[in-house]
Amino acid sequence: MARNQAHTPEEQADGYVWQQVARLVISWAVVLILFGLDWVGVRNTLSKGMFGPGEIAALFGLSFTLTIALERGLAFFGLDHKWRHRLAFLSTAALMPFFWVLQSSFDFIQFSRLAQVGKNPGLFLMVLALSAAGAFMGAIFATWMQEGLWENNSPPAKTIQTEVYQRHLEGIGLPLREPFTKRCFDLCLACFGLIFSIPVWLLCAFLVWFEDPGPLLFVKNSVGKGGRNFHQFKFRTMVRGAEDATGPILAQHGDERVLFVGRILRRTALDELPQLINIIMGEMSFVGPRPQRTVLVLGYLQAMPEYAQRHRVLPGLAGLAQVAGGYYLTPRQKLRFDRVYIDHISLGFDIKLLILAFLITFWYRWQKDWNGRLPRRLLRLGSAVK
Repeated sequence: MARNQAHTPEEQADGYVWQQVARLVISWAVVLILFGLDWVGVRNTLSKGMFGPGEIAALFGLSFTLTIALERGLAFFGLDHKWRHRLAFLSTAALMPFFWVLQSSFDFIQFSRLAQVGKNPGLFLMVLALSAAGAFMGAIFATWMQEGLWENNSPPAKTIQTEVYQRHLEGIGLPLREPFTKRCFDLCLACFGLIFSIPVWLLCAFLVWFEDPGPLLFVKNSVGKGGRNFHQFKFRTMVRGAEDATGPILAQHGDERVLFVGRILRRTALDELPQLINIIMGEMSFVGPRPQRTVLVLGYLQAMPEYAQRHRVLPGLAGLAQVAGGYYLTPRQKLRFDRVYIDHISLGFDIKLLILAFLITFWYRWQKDWNGRLPRRLLRLGSAVK
């Protein structure tokens, strides 16, 4: 009789159950071990009344690991995906203050522990901040292991990418060379913005993740310079898998797929912040024609071959069509504005358009009587070129 025999369905089911039980036991054993280590870490920190590099690394690392272990342990109880991640984060983030109070309870004869909260609130806030930071990074790591950090919905097939590129080669040939001053301006401003916007990145990432745990970024497959497909990064502003059933479609006003925090990010344009990475990589510029999805561009090219002309230069965060015409322009109207920009491209024109885009985002868009168009005097300012 052969040693390796095929297992019956019942045996396979029993083996799967025992495998799941073993994983559950291991996960919660790790949780208990880390719980004890956290306890020891907080006791040592409280007794010293100060933080050193070792305590900071230990508290952050333990919170990080404990969140991952808790999330894996909660996965076996059939909890909703969102609440499993949220509970793992909130439980770990609350452990340090809880340990503080619990430690004080054990030393109830000496109430000096409770008095430390009032005498040294900085220590308490440091413990809380490290615990929350470690818990959040642990939650992000757990998300990355399961789903990745970006959502690449409806990527275009290679045949579509090739056809779009070929139509551009036939329509415009080789793209224009970017002015050296424009590239230097883009690179310096993007690096500066990336460094000083790190706190905003963290806040946006946390708000998106906490409302709908999952990937932080959304990848929009767009047409870049010369007709090549590139990954345009944005903060995710819709629910996970928003386009699984519909495919790539334009968002509409009042779209129910948009998250609550997503509406805020869109209105303040903070969802565009990750495109600083695209600018540094040379895939985008601060000013240029707004990128359009590859699958949509193919349809535009079939009906309007001259649409390829807008891709003679790098796409941008802000563009003349966006500033002068608004969001709901037809492809032909956008092309008309983009041609004007390409004919008059210069660093001075870019700076003026950036100022106008800033005014729209942070001033005019918030006015009750704004109709979506800038005052004509400002458009004349924006059209002053070279």
